[in-house]
Amino acid sequence: MTVGVIGQPAPTTAPGTFTFGLNWGIAYELPNNTETALFYRSKKHKSIAQRRSRRELYEKLEVILDNMGYSGRQCILKTLCETTQRIVPHGGNMVEEIFRTLFTMPMTKVLPTEPLEHTIYDAAHRLGSLLKSCDTFNCPLSLVDLAKGYYNAPAPNVDTAKSPWALFSSSFG
Repeated sequence: MTVGVIGQPAPTTAPGTFTFGLNWGIAYELPNNTETALFYRSKKHKSIAQRRSRRELYEKLEVILDNMGYSGRQCILKTLCETTQRIVPHGGNMVEEIFRTLFTMPMTKVLPTEPLEHTIYDAAHRLGSLLKSCDTFNCPLSLVDLAKGYYNAPAPNVDTAKSPWALFSSSFG
């Protein structure tokens, strides 16, 4: 992702004059051949592994949101609910597709031997297709809106502002 540092360059200047690049990634432990042969034989076991990976991610995100002053669990549950309603497969952009993949639970039934968190996250995800609104979850922000870019502010127009030199000289007389 690349964003303008000072502002949007004028069309007459070379694009990319003032840009800032940001690289990010998510690390997943990939199964080796032994795990693939033994663990992923059935769809049921693959779903359990997917839920476990998502649970680990959600727990980390909950801690981050808790530290920001939000109820992390409620925000993740709201996100699971909203993703079902508002992010369509193969639509939008790459960020939406990654977001949809991370916040979509496998549709197989949660087994009684799985942790309780799997059932809680799965129930929130399934509620998204039943409810019209996910406001039952107590979270004031929407991570889906964040992924869709609704919280982005337009870039300030630096061309109409006074130059730093004019501001400097006016302050000294």
